[in-house]
Amino acid sequence: MENSNTYMIRLLVTQIETHLGWGSGSTWSNSDFEALSERILEATKKRLSVTTLKRIWGRAERVANPSAATLNILSQFIGFTDWREFKKTQTAVDSKEFKREVPWQKILAVIGVLTIAIAILSLNWPQKEDVHTSSVSYNETDFYLKSRTIAKGLPNSVVFEYKASAANDGAEIEIQQDWDPGKRIEVERGDSVATCIYHRPGFFNAKLMVDESVVAREDVFIPTDGWLGVIERDSIPLYLDENVILKDGLLGVDSTVLKSYRLDPRTSDVSIGFYQMNDFGPISIQDFNFSIDLQNTTPQNSSGCHRAQVYLIYEGGAVGVPLSNQGCVATLNMMAFGQYIDGKKTDLSGFGVDFERPVNLGLQSRNGRMQILVNGQMAYQMPVPDESALIKGFSIHFEGTGVVQRVQLRDNDQTSFLFP
Repeated sequence: MENSNTYMIRLLVTQIETHLGWGSGSTWSNSDFEALSERILEATKKRLSVTTLKRIWGRAERVANPSAATLNILSQFIGFTDWREFKKTQTAVDSKEFKREVPWQKILAVIGVLTIAIAILSLNWPQKEDVHTSSVSYNETDFYLKSRTIAKGLPNSVVFEYKASAANDGAEIEIQQDWDPGKRIEVERGDSVATCIYHRPGFFNAKLMVDESVVAREDVFIPTDGWLGVIERDSIPLYLDENVILKDGLLGVDSTVLKSYRLDPRTSDVSIGFYQMNDFGPISIQDFNFSIDLQNTTPQNSSGCHRAQVYLIYEGGAVGVPLSNQGCVATLNMMAFGQYIDGKKTDLSGFGVDFERPVNLGLQSRNGRMQILVNGQMAYQMPVPDESALIKGFSIHFEGTGVVQRVQLRDNDQTSFLFP
């Protein structure tokens, strides 16, 4: 027997499906969820990731109950003020009228993996800052949140120690693992320890939430042990051994590897990723030079856009630079220092390339500006925030197969990372 909150969420999902007129969400493709994410952003000015939406629809691993912030946005999308108003305005309907079951208890490992942009967005996309809906004012000095990792490598569990005894009786208390409001676990006011599992590396800003207000923050850094290669999926990635991704001085995955997992980029969406998350020393976003030679090696006669995406991760954010063939530049999106640059509204033609040969991508930050060069030509430039956040790692993602020939990260004084 489902509880009343689950029943109301099912009702909300059904009304959104009716509003869209796309049929049952159980039949939607990944591109349908991408389109819904964009429609929600246009209507509410707030973004819900594809992964969050798939969890709501029971199409991906559900980490926790949907947060109030997520349900507020979905309610606003179909014309309600918030989730509370949606619940108040609904008449009681016998749950037996719902012929379609949303499989909340099922964990669906979606083998049809994400497109390049969406796969990495599920990690670090800078959403609109925390939503505050509580009318109660809390003193942050009465709360704290600390963390420590359990293991080395991936996956990795994190133990959170927290204090929330100052919260009001009956308050909703949650720990949010990173930017995604869907990745939360409920905790008790009187307890002091909770654990979460992280399946991907990165630099995450965890939050202790009381009735949707942030009362404490904690940076969580999940490093890699050298290079980590994965086949991306909605929930838990497929990890690749280092001897599979490193051969003859190159970093990459070819069709032979994908075939061993019964994957073919010519007939299904396949995304592979390579992560290098470590302490590179005092290299900040104010002064760095990052250079990479990479090539999408998916057969040119396939139907894809041959996208690639490079992310430079720093304390509290990421710079994400896309590449694709010339015909697909309108589908590209870029992120940098909290800004989202939409290729449908911005000229990103400088990121259109010919992957018949390796492409050089360079990011140079100096004197308060960052320049992005493709094969030595200026593709984009923008100001750098006046902060000294340190670079913590980078990742490279390919739609299909791909290879990395060379990577260098340095500042004016010395090279901090060089591959090979």
